[in-house]
Amino acid sequence: MRQFHSLKVKSVDQETADSMRVTLQVPEKLKEQYDFLPGQHLPIQISVDGKMIRRTYSICSVPGEQPLMLGVRVQPGGLFSEFVANELAAGDELDVMPPFGQFHVSVDPESKKTYLAFAAGSGITPIMSIIRATLEGEPHAKFVLFYGNRRQSTTMFIDELYALKNRFPERLQLYFLFTQEEQEFPIFSGRMDDAKVRELFTEFCAGLHPDEAFVCGPFPMIETITNALAELGLDGDKIHKERYGSPRKGKHAAEPEASAAELKDLSTITVIMDGHRKSFDMPKAGDNIVDAAAANGVELPFSCKGGVCATCRTHVQEGEVQMETNYGLEPWEVEKGYVLACQSHPVSQSVVLDYDKA
Repeated sequence: MRQFHSLKVKSVDQETADSMRVTLQVPEKLKEQYDFLPGQHLPIQISVDGKMIRRTYSICSVPGEQPLMLGVRVQPGGLFSEFVANELAAGDELDVMPPFGQFHVSVDPESKKTYLAFAAGSGITPIMSIIRATLEGEPHAKFVLFYGNRRQSTTMFIDELYALKNRFPERLQLYFLFTQEEQEFPIFSGRMDDAKVRELFTEFCAGLHPDEAFVCGPFPMIETITNALAELGLDGDKIHKERYGSPRKGKHAAEPEASAAELKDLSTITVIMDGHRKSFDMPKAGDNIVDAAAANGVELPFSCKGGVCATCRTHVQEGEVQMETNYGLEPWEVEKGYVLACQSHPVSQSVVLDYDKA
């Protein structure tokens, strides 16, 4: 099972008025564990007032580049991001889990693909790594990026993006959209809703046949763009999505179904980690598996607890579980038996979860 390791902070720099850039040193003995694919993220853990806080941040540097670099948007009232902005300093140490995530690209020097990306705000962070890696590692590939922000002053990595445009003028198309600044051309103003996505695609992607699309941003934007791209002819399995934040659960949020008899039933959960087995009992209705495990002294990997980051991804080897929410797994992963433990409740009398296969 992947575990947290202490990494030293090399620097904490102001990226924009409301975002930071954090660089982490990886010791030689851990470098292999922290190898990553462009687009993956790092779960990070800190203690604030005696409470453990976990968040997940995407890597914006490219594989092989040291130190590791992260982009952090500072959210008002955000315990973790405000800690980064106001307290974290060079020389400090952070507990960091090795890279993870299915939102990534595998660089192939022979590839002649055309990539398409839509990002909003800090959603540019993983896409920044993907763009750099593909342009530098795939000399025949092309990339088209539509990047939305409130204002130019809050646009993360804008200088790096322009630098990439100068390096690869024939292979990188770069378009900025702003919601709070009037633009010379109306097409570059406003949010990336369904009509805007269609307009952008028609205007700037005519004649292109994107092989893969990457979409990263808040929940409503993800669904809007995914649906628009599918209607424009992109295959669903070629559209890769990375959400940030967690949707609020309203009164219509899915609840695990359980009969009155099942409410009193217990299920035996066995987890396989690093070749070892640990078991505990939990009610079929109640806490999710991650929380129930913690209550029984078994620590399982997690970060967001919102069904987004997939840090808690595991494989159901035996038995059956029900997921409340899934924003982190692709359909093929669910079909093969992978689940998000932080969103899962046991259905069968016994469940075996294999973290070594995850």
